Amino acid sequence: MMNVFIQEFPKQLKIALEIGEQATLSKHNQPIHNIVVVGMGGSGIGGDFVGEFVKDTCSVPFLSCKGYTLPAYVGKNTLVIASSFSGNTEETLIAFEQALERGSKIVCISSGGKMIEEAKRLNLDCIKIPAVKQPPRTCLGYSLVQQLFILNYFGFTDKQCILDLKKSIALLEEHQAQIQVKASQFARKMEGKFPVIYATDRMGAVAIRLRQQLNENSKLLASHHVFPEMNHNELVGWREQPGSYVAVVFRSADDLQRNDKRIEISRGIISKVADEFLEIDCLGGSLIEQAMYAVHLGDWISWELAEARKMDAIEVDVIDLLKRELAAAALG
Repeated sequence: MMNVFIQEFPKQLKIALEIGEQATLSKHNQPIHNIVVVGMGGSGIGGDFVGEFVKDTCSVPFLSCKGYTLPAYVGKNTLVIASSFSGNTEETLIAFEQALERGSKIVCISSGGKMIEEAKRLNLDCIKIPAVKQPPRTCLGYSLVQQLFILNYFGFTDKQCILDLKKSIALLEEHQAQIQVKASQFARKMEGKFPVIYATDRMGAVAIRLRQQLNENSKLLASHHVFPEMNHNELVGWREQPGSYVAVVFRSADDLQRNDKRIEISRGIISKVADEFLEIDCLGGSLIEQAMYAVHLGDWISWELAEARKMDAIEVDVIDLLKRELAAAALG
């Protein structure tokens, strides 16, 4: 079933664009000095992507917040985007309540649950996404696209982001079969090894996404880091030690030349220890296109590894257990 959800990612982006184009928002009665996206897991990673997408256009600080508490600076001059697919995410709801208490401008993105109920009760801006029966991690397109529309509405990014999203859909549809073939090839080289995932700092969300998909879909531990920061710490850790490792590096034609050189030098060091050093070339003429290509390819890799390991890519029993234990503790 997970393969069906992955296959339909381009279609999801199309639906998300239609939702965003029809969304109705209201202005804030205060100037906005900063933006905070609150969300967890599959609902929260959209903020990581958007933060990278608008880095060159957003005129105020942007933070993707994953936890119970908001930074002290969040107040009346803050735009808070609360993203929860279910509408019942514990951490997000608590952060949402803090934003209410501080008088922030709040826009909710959700399919239902307590968040939609509160948004309606308080007459808050809310973009409702489809209440589909699938894991939140398969619904990245819905939250990511709505965040870009919200930022565009408030003047913190331009329409080029939307145009690039539309181009990314065409890119994924054109290369769908090729992407699946590549994913199978990469998965075979990664099987049985500990994945260490890298990207440059402009595509850090891509590395996070693959790690999380390997965690949930493939039931694998993995790590991620970014260039150039990893050259100042993690690179030292690449020396002979027990274990079998595979380095996976996302590459872009738009990478800075200095980062290209750093990756080249690092390859020589890492290859002495890692069993494989895999480079993924991200197709596309813009950062958004390249990121969506990388997401789609990475999702297919995680599914291929789940199949190879005979794992149910949907199942997340330990997370369900955690939620039950937390709920029981709250009632006690």
